[in-house]
Formats: sequence, structure tokens, C-alpha cells
Amino acid sequence: MVAELIEDREHALASLIDEAARVRRSDIARCIELLDRAAALVDRQQDHLHAGRLHAIRGEVELTRGDLLGAITAYQLSRMAWLAAGRALEARGAMLGRTAVMLAAGEYADVILLVGRILSGIERGSVTDEELATRLHLTAHQQLGSAHAATGDLAGAVRHFDLADDLARRLGDRYEVAQVALRRGRVLVADGLVHQALELLCDARQQALQEGAAHAAAAAVVPIAEALAAAGSPVSAMELLERIGPTLEQLGCGVAERDRALAEALLSAGLAEEAYERGLAARDAFRDAGRMAACARAELVCAAAALRLGRADTARHALVAAEQLATACGDVLSRDEARLLLARIACTEGSGDAAVLQLGRVLQDESVADTARVRATLLMAQALRDPQEAEARIAVASAEVDRLGRPELRLELRIVRARRLRQAGSTRQAAEELRAACAMAHLLTQRPRAGGGHGGLLAEASDELIDLLVEDGGHAALIEAWQRVRAAKASAFSALRAHTHGWHVDEAAVSAIDVDSLIAGARRGLTAGGQVATPDLPPVPEGPVVEYYVTGADVIAFVLREGQVHVRRLGGAAPETARLVSAWQQECHLVAVLGSGAAASPSLDALYDHLVLPLADLLADIELEPLEVAAHRHLLGVPFDALLDVGASWRRQLTPPELAAPMPAEPAEPAEPAAAGELRVLVLAAPDEQAPAIAAEAEMIAATLPRSEVRVGATATADALAGRIGSADLVHVAAHGRFHAGNPLFSALRLADGWLTAAELVDGRFDLRGRVIVLSACGSGRAAGHLLRPIGLAWACLSAGADGVVASLWPVDDEVTVTLMTHFYERIAAGDSPRTALGRARHAVARTHPHPYHWAAFRYFTPAA
Repeated sequence: MVAELIEDREHALASLIDEAARVRRSDIARCIELLDRAAALVDRQQDHLHAGRLHAIRGEVELTRGDLLGAITAYQLSRMAWLAAGRALEARGAMLGRTAVMLAAGEYADVILLVGRILSGIERGSVTDEELATRLHLTAHQQLGSAHAATGDLAGAVRHFDLADDLARRLGDRYEVAQVALRRGRVLVADGLVHQALELLCDARQQALQEGAAHAAAAAVVPIAEALAAAGSPVSAMELLERIGPTLEQLGCGVAERDRALAEALLSAGLAEEAYERGLAARDAFRDAGRMAACARAELVCAAAALRLGRADTARHALVAAEQLATACGDVLSRDEARLLLARIACTEGSGDAAVLQLGRVLQDESVADTARVRATLLMAQALRDPQEAEARIAVASAEVDRLGRPELRLELRIVRARRLRQAGSTRQAAEELRAACAMAHLLTQRPRAGGGHGGLLAEASDELIDLLVEDGGHAALIEAWQRVRAAKASAFSALRAHTHGWHVDEAAVSAIDVDSLIAGARRGLTAGGQVATPDLPPVPEGPVVEYYVTGADVIAFVLREGQVHVRRLGGAAPETARLVSAWQQECHLVAVLGSGAAASPSLDALYDHLVLPLADLLADIELEPLEVAAHRHLLGVPFDALLDVGASWRRQLTPPELAAPMPAEPAEPAEPAAAGELRVLVLAAPDEQAPAIAAEAEMIAATLPRSEVRVGATATADALAGRIGSADLVHVAAHGRFHAGNPLFSALRLADGWLTAAELVDGRFDLRGRVIVLSACGSGRAAGHLLRPIGLAWACLSAGADGVVASLWPVDDEVTVTLMTHFYERIAAGDSPRTALGRARHAVARTHPHPYHWAAFRYFTPAA
């Protein structure tokens, strides 16, 4: 009877452990439940064999879940049980479980040392169980490959992965073949061989799916997404990572890795604020789990995002932490990136001596990778005060750049060489170097490097060249400077547009698409895509146009008139005007909350004094006509129409008395709709409980212009806009709007069928050629201050062919907006042009609401502006 009970217990225990082993790669929750039941049986007996196996499986599961403490405890218990049972080879396997935990923690140097010792023990025990010894060899070489890759020894990593792959194929273990491919793919992504990595990783994912390894297949999506982002498709990466999130949470594994990869993809797409938040979440999770190397990578992402947001101190703290963590665990790539970014910050802030010290440490370290060494040498040449020593460094770097053949290093070399030439007074040669640098855009991959990327280097080269040409002051140089400004703004769009392809505002938009379909679509997009050609330098228009360009602490003002280019450098104006724009925004907020009966605005007065009065002699004799103003960066928030509209008080300060004429007063009699002639208006209005005034706005237009086609509520859709554009001269969209500062092509209008993004507006579906678009939505006239081009919803409409766009620079009270729009459409009905009508409407609102916050928000945008 006792023997039967023991046999039943043995059978039940073995069955539980066998079933746990079978489901450990597909159903972690079920596996843990089975292990707990088995543990209850094992605890009653000194059954070392079953205990060793049980704890080994639990260690693997806990490691998959990211619980390193639980994993290492389980592997230690497994080793003790195997030793007690006299199974030395299995005990070596438990030791490899412990080194797997160390690898996840980032203790790479210790892993290399310990796994080498374990391999010696496996060799001695291989005679007892050849198949088990082969499996342990396979595991050991996988770990060594990952550890060597992290310490910068890529050749060593490849050698170990090759051995591991051979062993996995010899065993016929397709799951382990997939695991080796996943590890190798991650290394290829880090090394920049993204297309090769994609093929390998996608094949590995399919193998894992075929083997029923759900968590391995889900985890494979993270490096696949990293490869897509590195290949120039961060939006595809973002979609993939968002889609795989619930699966990873359900499986209980890899969420922190997903967040870190998502932060990198967000940063690549220009979404620095979101990247910073995701990076912090990943960093905290890794820190709680004790994963040093992963924490260092997350700190790097946080630092890069902080730099994009202008938070240098925050970035510096994150980089110091990243360097220390990466150094401790032997992660050479992350360590070098942190050191170089710290040195770059020091150079940018003018702390050359600090940069030299930092770079000296990098160059003296023999473990530094070749690419990092070249970048450090170039930064050193930039920071050094001694011209001869700097030239020697440039010569050394040039030889290495030729040997490595990497275009991003060639770009950096040209920029540094140009700066040294300029300091030496060889401005012509410096300009040629910078022109060559600007022409390299098509040679570079889309991949942004942490902390600035190739796009940042190209922007640096463009800014340097523009500054150099303005300093030259010659007629041809000034024309080229303005052309470079316009070309830089145009090229900024092509890269930004590439990062929005296929993006959806609503998560439900991709709910029906499975992960593998998304991967396949993204890979097809990479194959079909190509480099966008650098825009040609544009011809100089007749004008009058004022174009501002912010570079460093200066604002460069170009005045174009009669085909000529005049330039004024407003030295040191950038910080002060940025402060004034911020003050103006605060003033608007206070007026919105508290109200104001005053007409004066100290902030706008000061902005006028800094930006317009210095150009008075160039603008004073311009006849009474609209003056186009193209702003840049923080100046995009300045209401230039209010400052320089015909008849505006600020414009009258600039215009000679004999030319000055006030804006005609509002007519006493109401306008007759028939005066609008054949003007056709399409109105799309999407009201809701938060914005009921939208419906009143639509009713007002219908009453003022009875021949308008008015669609309110469910019929105000993007499809209706696309289908009915051809029947309208003017399109009015009244809806919720949102501006996305990180990537303004994600800015959108909320229509009845979902969000219509700026990216979709420029895709060719909406032909707005020859039409005027009125966007009565919050943020519709805003543009991102950190980009070269004023991209936003208004800009998107102009890019789709619109002749003009009426849009607001800041949110205005709904009732005031309806009042302004009422005056606007009454003047349209009277036969005024949209631009003149908007000017009259502003003046009419100003009589009852004198502060500029109320009437200056709406601006008339044109392609020239």
C-alpha cells in the first residue's frame, strides 16, 4: 500500500513537472501554477532529482518575467538539489542559469569569466551524458556571444553565436536555433546592420511561433521594432511596440524592454517629451529589477530626450549615471555614448577644458570602439585651443574616417574642419566644406543617433554655412544664405514626413491588424521607400517678404523686395525674444482667466521693438499691401499679422504719413449676401458637449452665405472633405484641434469619423489647390518651435495646395471666435478677399475686446509666410 502511494506521488509529481516544462514557453501563469503544486509534493520528501528539475524550470520562468532575485534563488536551489543527488552535470546547468541572471543584470565581464570555468567542468562531465553536455555547451556559447557583444568584442560574439547555432542545429532544436538568431539579431541592430538584422529576427520570430514559444515570439518584436526604427521607420516601430504591449503584460515579461525601445522610437520620430516619460518608466523598472546595463541604456534615452527638450542639467545627470552603470557592467557602447555626449554638452556650453578632460579619458581607454574613438578625436579637435594640435587631431581622424568608410563620420569631420578653417580666416574653404557637408544628406541613413543624430549634424552644418554667408555680406552670399534657409526648412519636412507614414491617432485604427501584418507592411515600406532628394535652392521672389531665422543667440532677418535680398543680423536677440514670447503667452493666459479692458500689450510692444524696428529703413517705403512674414522657432508664436497688418497701429509706426491709411471702418449697413457672387463655401462642423459653439458657428455661416454646403455632426467627415473639395472655393472646418509639439505632423482635427492629421492632409488625398481654408480649431495655426520648418495644420493645408489658411495661434474664447467669424463672413459676403475680411474682422472685434489676446490670434497664412 505504501509503495503504491509513493508510486502515485512520484507519477503525479513527474506529470506536474513535465506539464510545467511543456508550457513554460507558452503559458507562464499555468507553468507557475503547476510548479507550485509540484513544490507542495516535493517539500514533503527529500526528492533531490525532482527538486533540481523543478527549481531549474522556476528559475527560467522567473528570469523570463524579469524577477532576477527570484530567478537566482531558484537556480541556486536547483544547483544544491542536483549536487545532493550526485548530478554534477545538471548542477553545471544550474550554474549557467545563474550566469544567465548575471547576463540580464549586465555583469558581462563576470559572465565571460564564470562561463569559461563552467565550460571546463562540462567538458569533464560530457562522458556521462553527451546530449546534456551539448545543450549546456549551446547555452554557454549563447551567453558568451551576448556578453562579448556588450563589451564591444563583436568578432568574439560572432564566433560564439556561430558555435551555438551549429550545436542547436546538431540537436535539431528549432527553439534554440531561434534563440541564437534573436541574440545575433540584437547585436546586428546595435552594430547598425539593420536590414540583415530584420531578416534574421523575423525568421526567428516565425520559428518561435511554430514551436509554440509565445513569450520568445513576443519578445522578438522588441528588437524587430528597434531595427525598423534604426532603418528609418520609427512610426512602424511605435505601432508594433504599442500592439505587443498587452501581450507582454499578459505573458508577464519584457514590458520594461518594450518601454525602453518605445522611448527610442519616440525620440527618433521627434517626440522628445513622450520619449522622456517612457524612458523614465523603463529606467525605474530596470532599477527595481537590478538590471544595470538595461538601466544605463534607459538613462541614455532619457538624456537624449532631455537634450532635445533643452534640459541640459537633467541630461547631464542622466549621462553621468549611464556612464557609471555602463562602466561597472562593461557595456562599452553605452559607456562611450555617455562620455561623448557629456563632452559634446561641455563643448556646446563653451567649457572647452572640461570637454578636453572628458575626451582625454575616452582616448586613453584601449577598450573604446573605433567609431567612438574617431568621434572623440573630432570633438577634441573642436575643443582644443592650440591650432596645430587641433590640425594634428583632424589628420588622425581623417585617416580613420577613410578606413572606416562611414558617412556620418565624414559629415562630422567636415563640420569640425570647417570650424577650424573659419577660425583661421579661410572662410571660402570653410564654406566649401560646409556645402559638401550639407550635400551629404542622401548618403546618411535615417537613424538618429542618441543626443542629436545625423539630422542634428546636418542642421549644424546648415546653420554654420548660413552664418558664414551672412558674415561674408556679399550680394551672392546673402542670396545663397536666404536660399539655404528655405532649403533647410524644406528638407526638414522630408525627414519628418518619413517618420509619420502609416501613423494613426486612434489606437482602434490598428486594432484589427495583427503584429505580423504590421511587421510585413513595415518591411515592404522600407523596401519600397527611398531617400528623398535634397530640395534645390529656390529662386528669390519679388516680395515683400520678411524671413526670420534663429541661429544660436542671434536672429537673422532677411528682407526680400523687388527680387533683392537684404539682411540684418539682430545680435543677441534670440534669448530676449524667446523670453518675450513666453511673457506674451503668459499674458494671454492671464487675460483669458481674468479678462482685460486694456488695449496695450507690453510684450508685443517689446517684440515689435526687437524684431521690426531694426528693419524700419528697409520696410518704410513699402506701399500699403500685406507684408508676408516667415518666422522661425520660438518666433512662430508672434502674431505678425497683428503687428504688421495694413492699418494696424504697429504698422502705422513703420509707414510714412503720406502712405499711411487706416483700415476702413466697419460698414454701418449689413452686407448683402449676393455681393459674394459665385463664392462657394463648404462647412464641416463637428460640435460636442465641450464645444457647442461650433454648431452656432455653422448656423451663422449658413445664414450669412445661404448657398453654402453645411455639414454638421455625423456628416462632417474626412471623406466628405475629400469628396466635396472640388465644389468649394473656401472650406471652413470648425472642430476640436490639437497641436503635437514633438512631431507637428501628428497635429490633428477631430472630425466625425476620427482625427484628421496634418500628415494625412499632405498625402495627396486632399487637393486644396486654389482654395482658402479656414481652421476654426484650437492650435490650428501653431507650429513647432524646435524644427526648421513651421510645420502644423496650417502649413499642411498650404502644402496640399491651399492659396491661404486662416488659423489661430492660440486658443480663444468660443464666443469671441464666433463674433470674429461672423464679421469675417459678413465681409466675405460683401465681396472682400479672405485676407482683407480677416483684417476687418480683427478690427471689429478689437473695438469691443481691445486686448490683442482676443483679436490677434487668427492669422492669414500664405505659402510665402
